[in-house]
Amino acid sequence: MRNIKLWVTWEDHRRSRELSKAFGAEYMPIIYSGTKIFRYPTLMVSTILKASIARPKIVFCQNPSIVLATILTLMKVIFGFKLIVDRHSNFKFEHQYSKKLKWRLFWFLSRYTVRSADLTIVTNDDLMNICEKWGGRAKVLPDKIPDMSANEAYESNLKLDSKKINVMAVTTFDSDEPIDEMLGAAEIVGDNYVLYMTGNSNKYFCKKNSNFDVPDNVVLTGFISEVDYRSLMNSVDVVVVLTKKDLILNCGGYEAVSVNVPLVLSNTRTLREYFCDAPVFVNVDRISIAAGIVEAYSRRESIRKEMLVLKEDLCDAWREKFNDINKLVMNF
Repeated sequence: MRNIKLWVTWEDHRRSRELSKAFGAEYMPIIYSGTKIFRYPTLMVSTILKASIARPKIVFCQNPSIVLATILTLMKVIFGFKLIVDRHSNFKFEHQYSKKLKWRLFWFLSRYTVRSADLTIVTNDDLMNICEKWGGRAKVLPDKIPDMSANEAYESNLKLDSKKINVMAVTTFDSDEPIDEMLGAAEIVGDNYVLYMTGNSNKYFCKKNSNFDVPDNVVLTGFISEVDYRSLMNSVDVVVVLTKKDLILNCGGYEAVSVNVPLVLSNTRTLREYFCDAPVFVNVDRISIAAGIVEAYSRRESIRKEMLVLKEDLCDAWREKFNDINKLVMNF
């Protein structure tokens, strides 16, 4: 009898790892790092083969990728499994009215996968309403507050200056992040602050997206290991997680709440409604970001107290939403 729950993803993402564990699903990341032209054919074939062998009763998948969601939507008709798509915030609203074939196809598949999946999971009510408007069934489940504790015995590869105010900017150098504005903010706050920007910066600077030289008080860490990432977040004085878009809940925000570090977030309605008053909210210009970093450090003790209360409230709210969805899944 088939009773296997499988979580399929083409990216090894913390949200997927946390939710697959919570739902009791086997976590199956299918990762490809070869030549770009072969990426989708390789991932598609691998997904079809592995899912066919597993013969699950319920499949969860992460979207992004929209291609993965589409493949599994087609497969469910043949293999008869129930499909739950964790869409979180992959909607690309800025391209909604683009006439480019790429984005017209994206939006066609977006609606198709939402209608065809047995359930779509998103991170806020606005996105749930959009999915239901498209004819799909949707539920809200933000990220689970992760365990971000660090191994105190581990000696990190990143050496922080204890005489400086150390700030971690959780960045992926994607188009929604105000990278130039953060570099400008680092110049404003001055050498007493050191800004550590995580993630693969090469894809940003090699394409000459930046109009700024990297200030001396900015450290581009590149992609760092999980253990170094945890160590850094537990060691800094302030965490900065910024986006230019609304309807997005940043993973770095949850992580900062977990370790109780003063947090600077973008001043969007979605973030304000979820994280309440504990973080410092800023507009995404360099002056506002700089002011927010200084404020977060100067108010660090009171912010830490507020973050402890916020963490407890978010954990309780998440558990309630998860239990609601899990009951639904168990009846599939």
